[in-house]
Amino acid sequence: RIRKGPAPENMAVPVFKFISDTKILIG
Repeated sequence: RIRKGPAPENMAVPVFKFISDTKILIG
């Protein structure tokens, strides 16, 4: 799922998958 950044905070937005620093996959 999320490889970078705080996981607990990112759990609030599971729809957004951060592929890279600037690339974000929505879905």
